[in-house]
Amino acid sequence: MASDIIYIDDEPQHLLASAKTHRAGKRFADYMPPDLKEAGPDAATANLWVFDFYNDDKERERPSLEVSSSNGLSVFQQFRLLVGDARPPAMVVSNHLESALGSEINLARRHILAEEFGVEWVAPKTLKGGEVITEILALADAAEALRESSAPLKDAGPTEYVPELCRVALHLPRNVDWQRAVIREVAGWRPPIWLEPGGDHRVQALRDELAVNPDIRSVRAVIAWMLRQVLPYPSFLIRDRHVAVRLGVSLNCLRTADNSATGLSRRLKRLQYRGILSEFDGTRWWGAGVDALEWSLPRQKEERSDALRQLFAPVPLVELEFADPVVVSDADLVETDEIAPAAECVRATDEHFPSQAAPGWVKIADARVDKALARKVRQEDQRELVAEG
Repeated sequence: MASDIIYIDDEPQHLLASAKTHRAGKRFADYMPPDLKEAGPDAATANLWVFDFYNDDKERERPSLEVSSSNGLSVFQQFRLLVGDARPPAMVVSNHLESALGSEINLARRHILAEEFGVEWVAPKTLKGGEVITEILALADAAEALRESSAPLKDAGPTEYVPELCRVALHLPRNVDWQRAVIREVAGWRPPIWLEPGGDHRVQALRDELAVNPDIRSVRAVIAWMLRQVLPYPSFLIRDRHVAVRLGVSLNCLRTADNSATGLSRRLKRLQYRGILSEFDGTRWWGAGVDALEWSLPRQKEERSDALRQLFAPVPLVELEFADPVVVSDADLVETDEIAPAAECVRATDEHFPSQAAPGWVKIADARVDKALARKVRQEDQRELVAEG
């Protein structure tokens, strides 16, 4: 097999050492920036490109156009010129993302940074606990899995494509009564279609030399869709905060029960998402499956509480003491662990929200004192920001 992960870095030792501790050292073909010609032949057949965003220390201290040299993003553009659109997913890592951007990095909004950079993902090398190598391996694994199972997606007809995507990429269970609900939700999130082989304007000799796999364009598109739309927002996949909201229990109570030998933990285990990138940025559950669990509970309050109490036992049940709970987002519209009544919040979005995503919820009190946040509040909720009295 050709090189799995192409890694370009002027100081690769730390990340490669982390790869070895994860027993993944042999998956990396690392090259110093001057050795790009050696990396070229494997560039088109790799599952992932990883580029370090490096700059000379003097350039970071005294940036100027006259002394600026190449960096990870410029090398990425060189690889794009070589391989064209039929390239694998690409990731930029660096200890100096802040200086490259000129601002602090909000890790929860890296999907936006990646889109601005024109790559599929970005990560600081200094992520604690080895998360950066975990993210790299998750992306490479996802690309490899999609490449190996692309035939059903390539051959699927218009009506079969989304169900096949759910089966092949998302590993949607077949023996659940909420399967059709998931397929409808996935279709509503507008997954990328599997592309037919397209034209390539590079010279024939170069195209033959690289042995480009045309399916990698679609592989990259599906991974980018997952990273930039599906995972950052509540979609057909949800985090434990939204599980707690749908069941009407406190988040701490739900987390304790999920980590204990309870009926809830057994039920949630069957609802857990296990498709591509399932190891990426925390556990998620099928929203339609959680809805089915919630609808299986009695409607009457006392009977419902008794059913929940049995489901959570022996963990003491802590129900929310208010109606219409929502997950609260901060001023950057990143969800927090706070759950509040909808009556205390307003809906907000920004230009990065996918059109199919539900708006975030922010506290009315916060939006009243933060003009930038207030401008993100939906027009129909603006009247709630007018202070009473």
